[in-house]
Amino acid sequence: MKYLNTISRVLIALLFVVAGVMKLTDGHQIIFSATADSIASLGVPLPIIVTALVIFIEIVVALAFAYGYKKCITGGILAVFTLLTIFVVHRDLMNGVNMIMTLKNLAIIGGILAVIGNCDCGKCPASKA
Repeated sequence: MKYLNTISRVLIALLFVVAGVMKLTDGHQIIFSATADSIASLGVPLPIIVTALVIFIEIVVALAFAYGYKKCITGGILAVFTLLTIFVVHRDLMNGVNMIMTLKNLAIIGGILAVIGNCDCGKCPASKA
């Protein structure tokens, strides 16, 4: 059972890390500014800062989560980030693709919450329950 929690964290984190890397590069060149432009088109203020924060969360926080570093905190950050993505990026639920992406994001949040709920660090509220 102990390994299932690790496998779950790694698989969840993989999704975030790949998305973060894809926001940085297309494999041949850096596309950070194109990503910032895309975020700006959503009406998000300070798109360059938000883009950098998004990439940081998707790569650094996700890798920390995969490694098991402060699972409750890093998992919580990823869950809140994923929830915010629903409201900012996939807000038009009449669009079939956005509906599917919203459901996918809710499933990801569920997986993260399951990992947090099985935390065994002994320091967080989830592990003391």
